Amino acid sequence: MEWTRTAEIMARELLEANVAPAIYDELKVAWKKESESLQESLKTWKGPEGGLLYAVTEETAELVKSMPVQSSLTEKDENNGDITATVASSGGAIVATKFLERYFDSEKRVSIEQLAKLSVELGYNKHEDGAYIWFDKFLPRYFGLKSRRIANIKEVLEAIKTRKVPVFLLRDTIYKQEQENTDSHLAIILGVDKYGYHIYNPESPKLIRCEFDRIHSAVHVGWIISN
Repeated sequence: MEWTRTAEIMARELLEANVAPAIYDELKVAWKKESESLQESLKTWKGPEGGLLYAVTEETAELVKSMPVQSSLTEKDENNGDITATVASSGGAIVATKFLERYFDSEKRVSIEQLAKLSVELGYNKHEDGAYIWFDKFLPRYFGLKSRRIANIKEVLEAIKTRKVPVFLLRDTIYKQEQENTDSHLAIILGVDKYGYHIYNPESPKLIRCEFDRIHSAVHVGWIISN
């Protein structure tokens, strides 16, 4: 069965979260194939040898320090009946987007509050795959960037070398020991050494180093973001 990559499908779509049912079915095939390809590549992946280091620049480290911690934010992200969620509780993609806007020095500067409002106005907070489509569709189209799904883990190191930015959606079990926990969070990969990745997590005020195996065992999906 032939299938089309997510980035190609999204290039045909408008900014809103909703897509036509037939397109959504096509997307789900692409997501499944890309995810399977990524998971397969993890089986034979080998880390960098000889202490090879792709260091986080001082400028990027300062940018991480300047970002607000997600848990401190209260801008409304979703209001669904009796349940009210904020960026603090469910807006990791919004904070990560603000980081990427600044990292790539976008001409379009939008506050976290404005991004939260856009997520509601454009329907991402109601879509069952809103966080996925946000990175496939909203972020690249709104900020004039490129976004593609990671189909091979080798793409991550190649991206870091050229200051492209890998973004992983991870199962929360990487930090929380409850194996039944189905929540997810984002990790932005900014550097690497022979021991692991150097990541920015919107829930943390500083860069974190995390072992390769811990990240790889928790990956749902990933993107490469670039100019």
